[in-house]
Amino acid sequence: MDIKDLKILDIRSSSAGNSSYASTKMSSTPIAVPKGDPRSVEKVNSPQHCSKSYGERHLDVPGQPKGFRRRHNSWSSSSRGANQVTPKKNGLKNGNSHMKHRDDECFGDGVDDELDTDFDFEGNLALFDKAAVFSEIDTSERRNGVRSRGTPQDQTPSRYRHDENILEAKPIVYRQITVPQPGAKEYCTDSGLVVPSVTYELHKRLLSVAERHGLSLERRLEMTGVCASQMALTLLGGPNRLTPKNVHQRPTVALLCGPHVQGAQGISCGRHLANHEVEVILCLPNFVKMLDSVTNELTLFSKTGGKQVSNIKDLPDTPVDLIINCLDCHENTFLMDQPWYRAAADWANQNRAPVLSIDPPVSGQGQAVEAKWSLSLCLPLPLAEGAGRVYLCDIGVPRHVFQEVGIKYHSPFGCKFVIPLHSA
Repeated sequence: MDIKDLKILDIRSSSAGNSSYASTKMSSTPIAVPKGDPRSVEKVNSPQHCSKSYGERHLDVPGQPKGFRRRHNSWSSSSRGANQVTPKKNGLKNGNSHMKHRDDECFGDGVDDELDTDFDFEGNLALFDKAAVFSEIDTSERRNGVRSRGTPQDQTPSRYRHDENILEAKPIVYRQITVPQPGAKEYCTDSGLVVPSVTYELHKRLLSVAERHGLSLERRLEMTGVCASQMALTLLGGPNRLTPKNVHQRPTVALLCGPHVQGAQGISCGRHLANHEVEVILCLPNFVKMLDSVTNELTLFSKTGGKQVSNIKDLPDTPVDLIINCLDCHENTFLMDQPWYRAAADWANQNRAPVLSIDPPVSGQGQAVEAKWSLSLCLPLPLAEGAGRVYLCDIGVPRHVFQEVGIKYHSPFGCKFVIPLHSA
């Protein structure tokens, strides 16, 4: 080409337009880029590729004109100008002002002025119509099928205790035992049943009729021994005392007996106590002749390993855990005048152990040994004040035997064989 063909361009007047046209022409001209890293496109298309942010570089699409490229609004140091500054957050300041305004509304002087007036309790209480409210409650209960309120006697509880029966029962009759010849005293059980005392003559006739029907003396002795031993074991501590871990502290019981049926009952009780690992010391004087029942009980007691003595001096000097008194007899009162009886009674009174009397006599005969507990058989006798607290044991006399001697009888024992009695 010759230099004559060149033309001079006026750049001063159309520099801006030509620059825009050149930029557009340059960006629209396709450029061949080798396959591989797309970053090479950015290096060719943009002369300022080093100043672009990371997001702008990845938003560039190959082949798309630069005029239509979406800008990435980033606050990075590369996209912000020199005059651009990070805006300050004034939310905290405005929030404090708002909270202060709310505190003024809640705790301002205007509220404090209203608190100076006292609350009128009497006036508000007068507004409450108690009768109308309860009438509304009763109407609602009747509509819902609930029983209405009434007097305390007419009210039927909606919930019952564990000892109350849902079904309506007959009125309780507390005097279920009536005797033709009542004694001088009356007793009652823990549940309120009345147990009258009987005379010794009626008591003796009751046992005689029971023996005629098959309740022999041996059976009575066994039942009395079992009931008395159960009571004695309870008085000794029961399961808290008689455990395999407490074999080194076995209780000691002194048994004072006479040569009669009451003495045989005591020996039967001592046999059962010895079978339950209780140290029993039986004191019975040597008599030339004794009842067969006493001899038989002594033979059985000797097989238990219990100790038997005939002299009061052989009894322990230290207090024992329990003394069982079977010295007295219902008929032979002359035994109280004999030396062995007085010696045994003095030892029992001097020993500080509690005394349990089995089948004690009536109050008219008196007792030389003051007892803390007394155990009566079948029906109680009128005992003296020195008999202590009275207990009653069931020896198995049938109901028809009571009826045969004229006693209307219903058992007061319930689920027990020994029950306490209280003076009525």
